[in-house]
Amino acid sequence: MALLTRIRSVALLPSLLIPLSVAAITFATAYDDGSYYLPSRNTLAIALWWTAIAGLALRTFSLENATRASFALGGLLAALAAWTLASVFWAPSAENAFNEFNRVSLFFGLFVFATLAVRRSSLIAWCNGLAIGISLVTLVALISRFDPGSFSDQGLQKLVQSFAHRLSFPFGYWNGLAIFVSLAIPLLLRAAVSSEKAVPRALAVAPFPAIASVVYLASSRGGVVTAFVGILVFLLLAEQRWTAGAALLWGGLGATVAIVVLNAYNELVNGPLGTDLVKREGRNAAIVVVLCCTLAGAGFAAGREAAARLARRGVLRPKPWFGRATVGVLVALLVVGIVASHPIRQFQAFKRPPAIISTKDFASQHLFSGSGSGRWQFWTASIDQWKAHPVLGDGAGSYGPWWVKHMPADYTQYTQYSHSLYIGSLGQLGILGFALTILLALVGIGIGVRRSLHSAGERRAALATLTAVYTAFAVAAGFDWVWELTVVAGVGIVALALLSGAAATASSPPRLVREPNEPRYARRRRFGLGVAALFAAWLLICAQAIPLFAQLRIRDSQRYAGQGKTTKALQAAMDARNLQPWASSPYLQLALVSETAGYIARAHDWIESAIARDPNNYWLWIVAGRLELKLGDASRAAESYSRAESLYPRSPIFAG
Repeated sequence: MALLTRIRSVALLPSLLIPLSVAAITFATAYDDGSYYLPSRNTLAIALWWTAIAGLALRTFSLENATRASFALGGLLAALAAWTLASVFWAPSAENAFNEFNRVSLFFGLFVFATLAVRRSSLIAWCNGLAIGISLVTLVALISRFDPGSFSDQGLQKLVQSFAHRLSFPFGYWNGLAIFVSLAIPLLLRAAVSSEKAVPRALAVAPFPAIASVVYLASSRGGVVTAFVGILVFLLLAEQRWTAGAALLWGGLGATVAIVVLNAYNELVNGPLGTDLVKREGRNAAIVVVLCCTLAGAGFAAGREAAARLARRGVLRPKPWFGRATVGVLVALLVVGIVASHPIRQFQAFKRPPAIISTKDFASQHLFSGSGSGRWQFWTASIDQWKAHPVLGDGAGSYGPWWVKHMPADYTQYTQYSHSLYIGSLGQLGILGFALTILLALVGIGIGVRRSLHSAGERRAALATLTAVYTAFAVAAGFDWVWELTVVAGVGIVALALLSGAAATASSPPRLVREPNEPRYARRRRFGLGVAALFAAWLLICAQAIPLFAQLRIRDSQRYAGQGKTTKALQAAMDARNLQPWASSPYLQLALVSETAGYIARAHDWIESAIARDPNNYWLWIVAGRLELKLGDASRAAESYSRAESLYPRSPIFAG
């Protein structure tokens, strides 16, 4: 009995419970395709808001955790959410704009949740939990390549066979996966330099070769840039730079060996996948990566112990001038490397449309390629969108239809996103949206840098880590669509909340609870503000629940239609329409079910209602043209098809 009581007390220790909980949530969110899809996002947001409300009611969360910095950054997120919601009134698709509002309100809810939940005593535990969760995703990603039968096939591999060789499980997007795992590097560096025991140090450095292997197998230059930014910011802000450098040295050594070995297994890296040769190469590669991880972790732990002994004897104590000279040499090497790479030529290559790379050595060629993979074209289209709507923007969620209508003549790649949070917000939300996203990035980084430099010891290492994570995410959001990958943006938002909250400060936070002798009018005002905040949270929960239940009913309708149950299919689609009358998707489903049942005229009425709510959706016009042909109105059908072609002129549907 005494043993059982002792086990329970240990299990409930915050030092164990908090990191394991954060790691489990991070892993689960990542494993669910990065929680990219709408139902996953809605469910997560509802859970966050209800947990925040319950935490405040039970007093496990505290308003004292919020600081002025929290209010400033939370205000920017809330303003961005409000402006995104306002764009519903001028966006071509109110449904898309509302879904984008729900995305931003999810991040706002995550920011509020993390701000209220974290305490000074648990800041390190949150950092450890994020590191563990991302490391587990790294492990799962590698297992999915080395032993493909371990997990079900998911993601874009089903849809885009030409990219199937790029590691993307469990996200479905290779760059998103690589950027996500790269965010773990500053978190692991903190654990490596702060841990006092050899085993935690070894475990902190051991994942480095695995992370590098994921980035290489994903052939992601974005992952490389994210890792570089995270490392650079951590080294600039942290105090134990020599220890961090040693960790990077051992981790880099293991990573180099792992990548050299992987490069020798051509089919495992570049495909075709699924062959017996790939299975054999996967087993061999798994053994090598495990050995490299072991080498990196054990080598750093042993080297750290040896260095500590020498330092105690006064043998190994680098002079300040040596550190400055080392930085100077590294900066000089960086400048020489930039000049030698011919930056003007690289910029011209970046602007060109993506070239076809041989799949025989795709990973290496793509990693060293200067091509922007179409980003220059994506960004140019977004800027053109802003020029057409300079004040308010074209509305949230409007980039996809704009791109397919205005993509260059020599380009056929479809995309929903501009591959830049900041440039995309300019085209869709105008100057105000652009300013809010830029301020969110710059103010967050500024707060992190300031608080890091004014801290010391273990807290400075934690703040340097969080600043590095958020800075790396903010940079990645500038050249890829990681804002739309919930788990990637979620890590960045959590880092931002931890940086700005009371846990990151040394002094006592401002009191937001009632003082013993507080005047009655102040208590009433505080009570009124609490009721208003509770009502606002309830409205945000409802806003998330509406599209969630509507999408679930549309899925029910599709299932009933596939089973031939027309009446139930129509009723489910009607339920979705009643839940979300401004959305076009329920009307489209009503049109498709009615068409299948033979009610062509009624189906045409439904599709017209869908078009009225999303006139720039080329697919709705195609369905309308098909229905008009069935009604015998060839002239009107031709007009609908012509309208569809004008919205997506380079679609393969209209080829020839």
